[in-house]
Amino acid sequence: MRFLGALRLDARLQARNQLYPISIAVAAVVAGPLAWLSTPEALARTVPMALLAFVGGSTLLYVVAMVVLERDDNTLGALRVSPLRPWEYLASKVVTLTALATLEGALIAGVTLAVLAREADVRLPSPLLLVGLVLLGVMHVLVGLVLVARYARLMEVLLPMSAIAVVMQLPALYFVGALDVPALLLIPTGGPTMLVRGAFVPLTAWQWVYAVVGSAASIGLLAHVALRSFARGGRVDR
Repeated sequence: MRFLGALRLDARLQARNQLYPISIAVAAVVAGPLAWLSTPEALARTVPMALLAFVGGSTLLYVVAMVVLERDDNTLGALRVSPLRPWEYLASKVVTLTALATLEGALIAGVTLAVLAREADVRLPSPLLLVGLVLLGVMHVLVGLVLVARYARLMEVLLPMSAIAVVMQLPALYFVGALDVPALLLIPTGGPTMLVRGAFVPLTAWQWVYAVVGSAASIGLLAHVALRSFARGGRVDR
């Protein structure tokens, strides 16, 4: 019951802060140019690039901004003396903000496909698109939670958040074909993005292993670090 209450509260706070219309607007702005730059044959390169760059970046910003706003409203201070456990608070953030990221990414991909389908035959992507989107959302939410636990104010966290976002988005250059540097796949966001690519073209055996094992290991580690940061207090209620 506590967890369900946290989910409802997070959904209300996100709606109050206009995250849903903002996310839809971001999707609309991105989908237009993406459809213009893409062809049906290029979707396996352009869609993974766009989802990592834009959905990942916006999700990181959403989670940092939401936690900072809750801190300023003293919501986090109240939570620390409530029965809500740290893992329930974190899980609620992960579920609600990942759902928002998945909606945003699905709109970007869906509108892009719909526009291209008006002029050419377009093969619908497999469900791996949603799997990759969900994992990208979870990963970015956890990174944002780990990051924001270490800073007291929004202005303090913006610079490190921007630097981390740039690094996390570097695999997009590999997937779109701008840089043929496999070392970019060492960055954890490459795993979920590879699954997004697999929604459009078959993956090889090594790509499957990389995507599944890499995503699971990275998310597990991030979840552990985030839980430790919030369980010991971090700076969440300052």
